[in-house]
Amino acid sequence: MQALRLVLRNLVREPRRAILTLLTFAVATFIFTVLAAIPASIDMILQKTAQTLRVYSYNADGRYLGLPARDCREIAEIPGVVGCMPMVALKANYQRAGETIQAFALDADKVAVLYPDYDLPPAVLKEFSDHRDAAVAGRLLMRAHGWKIGDVITLRADSNRLQIRFLLAGEIPSSNYPNFFMFRRDYLVEAEKAIGIPEEKHPAGFLVSRIASPELVPSVIHEIDRTFHNSDNETATMTESEAVSGLMSTVGDIRSIVDGISAVIALTILLIAANSMSMMVRERLRDVAVLRALGFNPSYVARLLFGECALIGTAGGVLGCVLALWQFGSGTTLRSVLESAGYLTITYGAALEALLAAALISILSAAIPVRGAMRVTPADAFRKTI
Repeated sequence: MQALRLVLRNLVREPRRAILTLLTFAVATFIFTVLAAIPASIDMILQKTAQTLRVYSYNADGRYLGLPARDCREIAEIPGVVGCMPMVALKANYQRAGETIQAFALDADKVAVLYPDYDLPPAVLKEFSDHRDAAVAGRLLMRAHGWKIGDVITLRADSNRLQIRFLLAGEIPSSNYPNFFMFRRDYLVEAEKAIGIPEEKHPAGFLVSRIASPELVPSVIHEIDRTFHNSDNETATMTESEAVSGLMSTVGDIRSIVDGISAVIALTILLIAANSMSMMVRERLRDVAVLRALGFNPSYVARLLFGECALIGTAGGVLGCVLALWQFGSGTTLRSVLESAGYLTITYGAALEALLAAALISILSAAIPVRGAMRVTPADAFRKTI
């Protein structure tokens, strides 16, 4: 208890330096927490998609070339397939250019069969089936734009030639893809025909199929691709987890990027903290000399100095973690980076990891200055000019 009082008393002697160092640790911990949460969020996304029984069929000549919607009829007849549905991806703008919404057009009567894990209430499914302009959105997307159920939303695409008005019928309760925007494909076909775009000019981006059981997934994937082998539209079918993983890989090796940035931040903060700790320990040389002259054990004096450094780093780390959890604890979309697949959630595990890193860096940065201070004799410390 006495040691803690001495540490706190030393901190308030130079409040400006202590506050600035604390804020440095807070900012670094905030950034480190967010960066550490990105790989964790990606793992969470892939883990959730791996539990679904959906497979995605793309055009084998190129993922974005599309497939005819009629191919779903053949896929639906394959043993083990519960249902098949064409899906059209529509990258649209909301309100202003650059405010991109990744929307997906699908068949209203297949949503409950293909996406049971989205937990859409029966009332929302009925609204979706009864009204051609109905749409549903994920919670993060609704929160980002301030949408409420019943709002009328206008999306623009095809260089603003295509303007579609939607009535927001409900929110997707599931945490899977919380930045999804889904609407009816027949409504999109009508809107495109009105501006002279026939359905064959905008084929389905991919075909989504749901399999009856996990053990049938490999054989159904093989059978789908075999069915369309040597046809005009050969397929490349994969699980939902593989499809999402492939989308994420288009932005490069995210883990390596995050690890590299985190290492640079840690090194930068270590150097800044080491400079601050060196100056702080230098100012404490006469205090150290007095304590040692009074008979205090060198290890006790060293613990006081380490405690002061650790307290600053830990307090800054706590502040940074609290800010990160407050800002991103409930999730935020990463659609600008990973389109529809990406969202970030700060977990307590990621915050604790960043806090431990801040405390460790604060102690390591004090190691050399404290070791040097312990080597100075009391007589030399009183003679030094500070």
